[in-house]
Amino acid sequence: MTKIAEATNPYLVSPSENGMRVNARLDEATARVLRQLMQETGMSVTELIPESIHRFYLQERVESRTPKEAFADLIGSMEGPADLATRYKTELADTLRSKHG
Repeated sequence: MTKIAEATNPYLVSPSENGMRVNARLDEATARVLRQLMQETGMSVTELIPESIHRFYLQERVESRTPKEAFADLIGSMEGPADLATRYKTELADTLRSKHG
């Protein structure tokens, strides 16, 4: 017979190729928010939990990036005159004049 202390805790399941089973106790305020999200989105708890974790992860990554890191993908991705940053007002005025006379 297995002692309780030796039994595998069903709530502490390690990740596997099939994912991770999670059992969490929510306070009433959090449970109310979860029920509201379920009603508003039509998503199940099984869908909302991973979505919430993913969004939190992305938010944490974005907030911890420096401005240079945040814009790194955009740098050099646009085409235009090399001196546009110094004469953008003139370019904008010319473009507006050509469109609106």
